[in-house]
Amino acid sequence: ILGEGPLWDWRTGDLFWIDIRRQQIFRHNLKSGQQTGQWTTSERIGCIGLTGTPETLLVAAGLTISLMNLATGDSTVLADLSAGRDRQRFNDGKVDSAGRLWVGTMHNTIREPRGTFYRVSTDMDFQKQFGDFVIPNSVCMSPDDKTLYFADSWQRTIWAFDFDIDAGKISNRRVFCDLTEHTGQPDGSTVDSDGYVWTAMYGMSQVIRFDPSGKVDRVIELPASQLTCVAFGGENLDTLFVTSARQNLTPEQLEAEPLAGALFAFKTDVKGLPEAKFGG
Repeated sequence: ILGEGPLWDWRTGDLFWIDIRRQQIFRHNLKSGQQTGQWTTSERIGCIGLTGTPETLLVAAGLTISLMNLATGDSTVLADLSAGRDRQRFNDGKVDSAGRLWVGTMHNTIREPRGTFYRVSTDMDFQKQFGDFVIPNSVCMSPDDKTLYFADSWQRTIWAFDFDIDAGKISNRRVFCDLTEHTGQPDGSTVDSDGYVWTAMYGMSQVIRFDPSGKVDRVIELPASQLTCVAFGGENLDTLFVTSARQNLTPEQLEAEPLAGALFAFKTDVKGLPEAKFGG
């Protein structure tokens, strides 16, 4: 299991999350406590996003961006970047409040700095922002839409950019948080309504909340070492959902971590932000 990409649909009370290795998307209804859907894709999924229709999900898998009809499981391909890009795929991404997708690619060796970060408009116009990174993660935006965050897990660094939401432009790249002294890597992140950044630390059993200046505000310990991504949800947007992974753990490690690969949830004293919809 490589759990990733928790996504809360505030319109329906459903939580989506993905298993990258099994190429699956799951839907869980919080009120009923039941899994209400499961879908399999033809390639590894990088990220998912809401659209204007609750029964349609934006899916970035392999190097293809599609709209998936959740009622039928059918997908409509919007864009395919796979030509000439062997062993590459989309990874982390996020829809901004103007309805655009910001998403990074990576090489499957997870060692080569061949990633590219794109801004993708609703008409599938791909605008390259920058490249030369290994594992794109932590894509999220501040509540005032003035800052965009991005991490390269391989470099253990989260950067911040000035963000012009109207023009769809980022500039003034700077280090938000240098985590090279940590044993873990920054994986998926989200921002709360106070503008603090919550980051799942892969390899160290922690979710860290950073203040807007990049300083550690609090640390939450969870019983799984490979935490992968975080998202706010629940009726009041005050529940933090955290995905995790079992991949590459030894039998001894799995015995010590029986909850590795689990989806965690806990209440917080702050609220998140409702997820934006692709296309606005």
